[in-house]
Amino acid sequence: MAPVTKGGTEFDPAALDRIEKRFWRELWDAVPPGVAAEHGVRRAEFGPVQANVVAALPRVPMLNLILDSASGDAAAEGFLAEAIEWARGQGVRVCVPVSPDLPGSGPAATVLEGEGFAPLPGWMKFVRDAHPPRFEVNADVEVVEVGRADAESADGLPFATIAATAFELPAWVADLFGGLPGRPRWRCYVGLVDGEPQACAAMFLDGEIAELGIGGTLEGGRRRGCQLALLRRRIEDAAGAGVRTLFVETGARVPGRPSSSYANILRAGFEEAYLCPGWIDARPAAG
Repeated sequence: MAPVTKGGTEFDPAALDRIEKRFWRELWDAVPPGVAAEHGVRRAEFGPVQANVVAALPRVPMLNLILDSASGDAAAEGFLAEAIEWARGQGVRVCVPVSPDLPGSGPAATVLEGEGFAPLPGWMKFVRDAHPPRFEVNADVEVVEVGRADAESADGLPFATIAATAFELPAWVADLFGGLPGRPRWRCYVGLVDGEPQACAAMFLDGEIAELGIGGTLEGGRRRGCQLALLRRRIEDAAGAGVRTLFVETGARVPGRPSSSYANILRAGFEEAYLCPGWIDARPAAG
């Protein structure tokens, strides 16, 4: 597929899909083996298609994903169907984002519909080049990068704990994110308000492209500008690392449901790139 340009930022949707797949692959690979075994944190690959699941949380879509489903002939060659069968065998209700306008997008949607999946509003992907931020942030928010020593210290900054709490997931889910600080190609951050950790965010670097994710804020930090400050820091650090294109996603706009993350992303200079439809397995998950 030819590159697409949005707001002056050129990008390849297929490349974004591949990097998103690596984002989740490396996140899963960073989970300690004991944690993975106890909670059913598993990953499998079927041709270009990747499935990530957490059997202990079978109804949490963000942790049970089939990725890169629109890649090439993934649907036509049966790889997507194999991934669906495997995920169902793990007892989870998996979610499948399907990027639009790729050669494999239509065949993927056909397979999903035939397998009993139902469409969701999906996620909006945003892109931005690495030009310097032109937006102001709350001076009361201090953004600190979290390294391996911070993550392993009892007194360190609680990047992983904030993520689990902000996403309203069980406390043990912090172990899924705890291996990311200090890992190659990852940058992890905590936002402090009045010296107290209130928000987290991460960035995955892959050559000249960076994916921003794992942005969460505790109740005490909401409406204080934490995520906007975290966006600014990541944009600046990405530029310093030689990144030319940044991308991030959040839930699609839903009437009557305002989204502060959507507004923050636009304010940070990102452009709406495309809506990525999501498909959820309509069959009930086991457990």
